[in-house]
Amino acid sequence: MRLAKPRLIVLDFDGVLLDTERIAVEEWQRILHRERVDLPAPLPVRTDATLDRGALGARLISLLGKRRSDGLWEEFERENRRRADEEPLLPGVAAFLDACRREGRVLALASGNSRDWVEGHLDRLGVREHFAAVTCAGPDIAAKPAPDAYRAVLRECGAAPGTALAVEDSFAGLLAARAAGLPVVWVTSCPPGVPAPTEVESRVRDLGELAFAA
Repeated sequence: MRLAKPRLIVLDFDGVLLDTERIAVEEWQRILHRERVDLPAPLPVRTDATLDRGALGARLISLLGKRRSDGLWEEFERENRRRADEEPLLPGVAAFLDACRREGRVLALASGNSRDWVEGHLDRLGVREHFAAVTCAGPDIAAKPAPDAYRAVLRECGAAPGTALAVEDSFAGLLAARAAGLPVVWVTSCPPGVPAPTEVESRVRDLGELAFAA
């Protein structure tokens, strides 16, 4: 499917540029197996393949107590960061960024993660210069599914929602983009039968599948 040419393309970070959700799930599986922790239910992974950290945290506290739970979270954050720091860009990302530069498209990032996390990876991967604006969750910007990050990007870039396109991988991100008035493309490995939680322009497996009308 060829999409109408947007003035601004706003990308999510985790799951669109970098495969960090897979790492998070794998790290918790490793930790729980090593500690011989049997959760009363499977690891809480949502339909969109994102880890439900809130649900997992509540289960760990209920099962292990806060002190031991906090210790496991500290280990998780350390190992999750170490592995993420070794992760390359997802397939299709580098070619997509280069194509957008050649075609004069304006790119921005709207992330539900912290600025330290996002900016650190952008610098490590050498792609920060591709983005006219980077907005992250923080004290003044609520995490997705709130539309704050998208609204902040639109303000910074001086763009109207109807002239932009969002690219998201998570249900929360899709809802955030739509709440801000942006059309959105869903990057997903979910089977075709899994519905999106809101209207999407198209579904693609990676950024390499995105195509725009001339």
